[in-house]
Amino acid sequence: MAVGWGWPWALIGLGGPLAVFVAVHLPGTVRAKNHRIEKLAAMDTVRGRIIAALKDVTVDQDNGTSTTITPVLSFTTHDGTAVTAHSTSNLPDPAGSYRRDVTVRYAPGDLADFTLDRAAERRGKKLDVVVNALAVVVLLGAAVVGMAML
Repeated sequence: MAVGWGWPWALIGLGGPLAVFVAVHLPGTVRAKNHRIEKLAAMDTVRGRIIAALKDVTVDQDNGTSTTITPVLSFTTHDGTAVTAHSTSNLPDPAGSYRRDVTVRYAPGDLADFTLDRAAERRGKKLDVVVNALAVVVLLGAAVVGMAML
């Protein structure tokens, strides 16, 4: 309805409520970032090895062919538990990763929670907060511009 009233009302009608929505969720994003960074700091570190690189080829008549490479890694925890898992992120050149030695950081209480690049995860979580804060600023700015145009 705001679009029918003109651009200023559209900016106010969309920018204002969306800014409030994102601002309400921003503290949760900050808490999630802080929680993940604390978990990353508490992780144990061991050496692991990429034991396979699974190749999945999908053929779609609309989009053509897409290929996904999923590295499979193996590591042994400090208490002697052998773990085999697939890693879908934070590994450069997954296609050429077979037999590569890697540093694995894992949560002792949850072996499914591991990472191959702790710094990349930290950067990603910090980027989440920055993007959310920037969205609040841009949306609030759009609402202010709409009010100024009235």
